[in-house]
Amino acid sequence: MSEKEQEVRLAGQTISQGVVMGSAFVYREILESLEPWDIEEHQIEEELRRIDEALKTVAEDLRVSAQRIEGDTNAGLAAIFQAHEAMLQDPALRREIGDLVKKESVSATHASARVFRRWERKFREMNEKTHREHADDMADLGQRLLREMTGVKTTSLEKMPKGRVLVARRLLPSDTVALPRNAAAGIVVEFGGTGSHAALLAEALGIPTVAQVPGATEKITDGDEVIVDGFRGRVVVHPDKATRERYTKEIQEGKEQSARLQFLARNPARTSDGTEIVVMANVGCREDVAAAADNGADGVGLYRIEQFYLAHKTPPAMKELLEELRRMFAPLKGKPITVRLLDLGGDKPLPFLKLPPEDNPFLGRRGVRFLLRYPDLLDSQVEALCQYSEEQDVRVLVPMVTLAEEMASLRDRFAATAKRKGLKKIPSLGAMIETPAAALSIAEIKAHADFFSIGTNDLTQYTMAAGRENPLVSDYFREDHPAVLRLIRIIVEEAGDTPVAICGELARKLEIIPTLLKSGVRNLSVAPPLIPDVKETVRQVALESVGKTFRQACFR
Repeated sequence: MSEKEQEVRLAGQTISQGVVMGSAFVYREILESLEPWDIEEHQIEEELRRIDEALKTVAEDLRVSAQRIEGDTNAGLAAIFQAHEAMLQDPALRREIGDLVKKESVSATHASARVFRRWERKFREMNEKTHREHADDMADLGQRLLREMTGVKTTSLEKMPKGRVLVARRLLPSDTVALPRNAAAGIVVEFGGTGSHAALLAEALGIPTVAQVPGATEKITDGDEVIVDGFRGRVVVHPDKATRERYTKEIQEGKEQSARLQFLARNPARTSDGTEIVVMANVGCREDVAAAADNGADGVGLYRIEQFYLAHKTPPAMKELLEELRRMFAPLKGKPITVRLLDLGGDKPLPFLKLPPEDNPFLGRRGVRFLLRYPDLLDSQVEALCQYSEEQDVRVLVPMVTLAEEMASLRDRFAATAKRKGLKKIPSLGAMIETPAAALSIAEIKAHADFFSIGTNDLTQYTMAAGRENPLVSDYFREDHPAVLRLIRIIVEEAGDTPVAICGELARKLEIIPTLLKSGVRNLSVAPPLIPDVKETVRQVALESVGKTFRQACFR
């Protein structure tokens, strides 16, 4: 056996659990260095124009990337692209690149590379870990801009064969978009911790991942057989016969367990003492709906309708939305579908609607506040959902409710539309509870709501005064904090017979599910791949000791 073929074990940090074995696909950034390119004085204006055009194009690409990644994975990763767009539009950046072109008579490409490398180096040398992590943001923006200026439109990631183990120095946000959906069986990266972009991608797609593996791209070559052990934080290159056999057995046992849970997930989830718990899916695209059906979802607990709107350059007509709903949910015909009304605001603008700037958009015109300000957008959704409810069991979620009169206004709007269209009924209307104010006003809101859905991501953010996408306060963003759990208990108690669901990230935390169920929650909604594990966890919970106060009808 040659030295190259001898088994090599590399230690790292577990980012996403699981074990996988496959051939390596080593990814290298293609624009690691650029040769200086001097220009003549008469070329300066042309180079400045190139900068402006590239900045504009990349900003547009970032918006598209945010829309795609939010639909395919999660909103957290999409927020990174939105932040990048804001950084790219900073006038100081354009000024710094332009000044370098004019003062040193160098090309726009070379000037851009120097400026972004300078900023990446500054961030990487900072003392605070969270500041150092911003170095990757600058590297990613620089890569995007340089690709645009040099005409390099694709990366090798886009042609990565399915089922390979991706090995890279790091994964930048733009890499997550280039990577074909479900292409990577496992991921090995040299840099990046639990809050890195690679971690967000792995978590969203359930890919076994080990990070902080020094020299991985040098020690592993294309085609090498690699084992990614996401349970033990280990990478094995060129496994010997004994190692391969041991891991093959473990992988097979894991697949059999997953298949068993997926099969069982097609049955209702009942606690050990017989209480049925509804487990639904959070979806944002057609692939998610198909995955929800495959994983035994009892229906859809949250569909983010804004993905459809963000993909349009002009407001979609009612008929377009209705047809999209029909196509989207065809695999779940006959099961309940919960559609959240357009949840936008100053932090996530529509391509066809210029919104006024807000100092703090997360405390501004969001959710239902936005909808009531733009009735034309609201009415097309109301009409489409009223029509669709004639064909399917549709529930409508009103986002970011804080006042009872907001729900009353929406109910009046649905009733007026149904009457105008000659429809006998309106869909069930639910209030999304995402703020402490709403949680403490359930008694008033429930007079106008058929059900409640707790968005624990925002509820945690507003309760703990910690932005869910702000790494500087990540230690304070605790979804299982006693204050958050107490608010959930208050919501359930005051809701009485009005059903309460949880569609936030807290529902995916298996160790917290018993606490939620014992608080009276009877409906959980999670990402499709998590449904089998959530249902199995439910089956291990006993509710015999739960008092009648917490018992409520199952949300069917």
